[in-house]
Amino acid sequence: MEVKTKIQNIVLSVTYEDTEFNLEKLARSLDGAVYDPEVFPGITYKSEHPRASFLIFASGKMNCVGARSMSDAKQAIRNLTRKLRKARIKVKTEPKAKVQNIVASVDFGGKFDLEDIARRFENTEYNPEIFPGLVFRLDDPKAVLLLFVSGKGVCAGVKRMKDVKKAAQKINKILARKSEK
Repeated sequence: MEVKTKIQNIVLSVTYEDTEFNLEKLARSLDGAVYDPEVFPGITYKSEHPRASFLIFASGKMNCVGARSMSDAKQAIRNLTRKLRKARIKVKTEPKAKVQNIVASVDFGGKFDLEDIARRFENTEYNPEIFPGLVFRLDDPKAVLLLFVSGKGVCAGVKRMKDVKKAAQKINKILARKSEK
């Protein structure tokens, strides 16, 4: 059975080398930016097209979250860089972006017996009184999958798009092989 995956969130760290931001000035220059240093030491900013959110720090570093594809994340970063330059913020080089985490929904196309999976695999955690999903950890690719009785799940902890599919297919294969025995 084919496993369906859909990216829900990509988290990237973004670094503007040799750049420091004056957060007061930047917050005034960026439409919709929120800066309250007593609550949080950075600016929160949301980009609508493409949709992404940023946490911007004085160090020239930021986090980009909420994009649903790498192309959207990169476009949101380019758009923000353009706005920084337009606001006369000195950005000396193009930013370096590094994927920290990808979260995807997974549909395995059938129901799971989570109690049975928890008994048969050491690299799982299942405590339905605390959380209704089973945590399944993989080493290759390094990923964590939350599996639910419905046959759906969430894959997290991967840093490459191809590892989302690889992790989902590996879980599918492991569970199919074990159920045949």
